[in-house]
Amino acid sequence: MTNNNTLAKEISSLYSQTHDVPLKNLLGMEGNNKIPRSIAIFNMGSATDCPSKKLGLCAASCSGIKCYAKKAENMYPLALPYRRRQEKFWKSVSAEQFALQFLMINEAKRNKFVALRINESGDFWGQEDVEKIEKIARILKRHGITCYGYTSRKDLCFNRVRDYVISGSGFKKEGIKNVFQIIHNKKDRIKGFGICAGDCSVCNRCRKAGMKTCVLSH
Repeated sequence: MTNNNTLAKEISSLYSQTHDVPLKNLLGMEGNNKIPRSIAIFNMGSATDCPSKKLGLCAASCSGIKCYAKKAENMYPLALPYRRRQEKFWKSVSAEQFALQFLMINEAKRNKFVALRINESGDFWGQEDVEKIEKIARILKRHGITCYGYTSRKDLCFNRVRDYVISGSGFKKEGIKNVFQIIHNKKDRIKGFGICAGDCSVCNRCRKAGMKTCVLSH
C-alpha cells in the first residue's frame, strides 16, 4: 500500500501536470436535497441497470417501493447516460487511480470533502467491486475522508471490509457495519433502530459503524 508521503508526492506531481482529471466531470460535487456539498457522490452504475434489481435482491422492490433512483432517471433525460458514463469510468480505473483523482480534485477545492458516498443509484456489480471500494476507502481514510454507502447484495462477501462504512439494506453479515431498514410509517420503527433524518447535513448515522437505522419510504 502506498504510504502518505509517496501518495502526496504522486498527487502533487499529477496535479502540476494537468487539471484535466476525468473523474472531475463524473463526481457529484453539488450535493442534493439530502446530501450537503461536503459529501461527494459517485455511482458504479445506474438504477436502470442495477444488478440487485436484476437478481431480485433490491430491498425497495421487495418492500413494494418504487426505486427513487430509477424515478430520477425517468424524469431527467441526462441522468441515465451520466450514470452509465460513471459506470464506464469505474470499470476502467484501478482503486489507486480512482483515489488519486479524487484526492487531486479535493486538493483544488477551497471547502474540502469530508466524505464520499458510493452509489446513489445501482449497486456492486460483483465481488471485485467490494475489494476495490475497500482499497479506495483505505486510502481516503488516511486523508480524513470517510467512504460510505449501501448495498442490497447480501449474496456477496464483506468479511474483509474494514474501512468502507457499508450499510446492508435489510440485512447484516460479517463486514457490514450498519443496517438500513425501509419502513412505511414511523409507527413501524423497529425497537433499537433510529429514524433517518432525511438530511445528511444534520446527521451522520450512515457514516458511523454500529448504527441501525429505519428510513421512511419516499
